[in-house]
Amino acid sequence: MSLPRRWAALGAYVAAIYASLPFAPRLGLRFLRTAPGGWFLGPGLALVVVAGARAYAALAVAAGGYALALSWLRAHHLERTHLPEYGIAAWLAWRAIAPLVPGPLAGYAAGAALAAAIGYGDELLQKIVPGRYYDIRDVGMNALGSVLAVIVIAATRAGVRRHEVVERESGAKFATHESVP
Repeated sequence: MSLPRRWAALGAYVAAIYASLPFAPRLGLRFLRTAPGGWFLGPGLALVVVAGARAYAALAVAAGGYALALSWLRAHHLERTHLPEYGIAAWLAWRAIAPLVPGPLAGYAAGAALAAAIGYGDELLQKIVPGRYYDIRDVGMNALGSVLAVIVIAATRAGVRRHEVVERESGAKFATHESVP
């Protein structure tokens, strides 16, 4: 996907988040009151986090962070949506900004920072939307969702890169062994 399209995808996602401010809580509560919604925003979300934790230490740290955040929000199931919502924002922000910054670490940091800033903007907009309010805890949850997602992205990409290196090395050895009489 080209760089302008990556930025357009991030912009469309942010626009959807901000445009949903007036009605998202009502829809979320309706979903939460259904059997699938109660499961997904309750134990289901915790199971998704556990299933996503692989052998990588960074993924385990991220899974621990998600588990801690979810347990912190166990009484406020609707608030749990901040984690995946800003996880997606972080992934889109990372895809858009990583090609513009030097080094992978800077790309991850910039993606998380941009997504956290988008989350802060979300909370600032809630100050002026009738029926919504600014909450510093939500700012923190948005930032936490951003950082945890970037940890998952970095760990996953490290695993993919490690796999590609092993494939190249084993392919090279195989080719070398075949050429030996």
